[in-house]
Amino acid sequence: MPTNKSKSLLAVAAILAAALAGCSAPATAPPTAAPSDTAAITTTAATWPRTITHAGEEVKIAAAPARIVALSTETGDMALELVGHGRVAAVSNGSTTTGAGNQLEEAVQVKTTLPSGVTPDPEQILALNPDLVLMTSRHEGEKDAAAILSASGVPSLVFESADFENVENVMSALTTLGTALGAEDKAASITGKMAQDRDKVLASLAKNQDSPTVLLLMQRGGKKFIQAKSSAMSTLVTQAGGTVVGAAQAATAVDAERIIKANPDVILVEDFQGAGMAPFKELLSQEVLVNTPAIANDRVAIVSAAMASGTAGTHLVEGLSSIAAILNPDAKG
Repeated sequence: MPTNKSKSLLAVAAILAAALAGCSAPATAPPTAAPSDTAAITTTAATWPRTITHAGEEVKIAAAPARIVALSTETGDMALELVGHGRVAAVSNGSTTTGAGNQLEEAVQVKTTLPSGVTPDPEQILALNPDLVLMTSRHEGEKDAAAILSASGVPSLVFESADFENVENVMSALTTLGTALGAEDKAASITGKMAQDRDKVLASLAKNQDSPTVLLLMQRGGKKFIQAKSSAMSTLVTQAGGTVVGAAQAATAVDAERIIKANPDVILVEDFQGAGMAPFKELLSQEVLVNTPAIANDRVAIVSAAMASGTAGTHLVEGLSSIAAILNPDAKG
């Protein structure tokens, strides 16, 4: 039996569809991909339509998507890496921001850039005439929007933040997206290389017995934090043989007292959008911290968010390699 919420979503979808039908735009067929992308689409025509099963949901896609709308940096960067800008109608502004997006050359060629960090507006999305919408669910609003879009006949793939928090999950997400876009071979090539690089790093650590304790710092909006246990950098540290200390379920404010309590062997500072160590210079130079092992032994290092955060995507393998080298300087590759 339909719930009140599902009835509401369907009603909204019907209103949006009617509104869009009455718009002044000419009733032409949806724009097709750029000529350079046509071959990539037509070569997989025989395999369509297809149904993608993701996170327990079935999403039916009628044909190889040619107008992809990506509402998050993570999904947009992956789509751009797989099929290029010619088949992407819109991306999040994170994808076009230096230090956040990892497919900048492709992203800046996408015609429409959407604001990130806000609840998706189904009417705005539908006005872009998408044939596939990609998003990362961080709030209930994303799933509500996906339901409205689905009721309007537009397939949506909703990923979770956890899908981008470690190398293995990124590989799985990329495989799913490759199937959705008809870019299975490209996805397999990328994930194959990721697996090889990961295994090479792990093999170099196989005989290493050291397990340094590691404190992870980041800054957002001018405020300084200890990263959450579930952060991408936290999972990379664990995979590289370190033990994360001082972390809670969510990011927490950091001060000298918390650093002393954590007593880390190593401190890793996330370089966010090129800020480097600057936001933490004053904090880490406090006299009360001089005997903290990481500071006393000069084991404070910077790791770029571009390869060790939730938006790093396929570059997480590079983050794993970098962190492994910092934590295990004597390990042989």
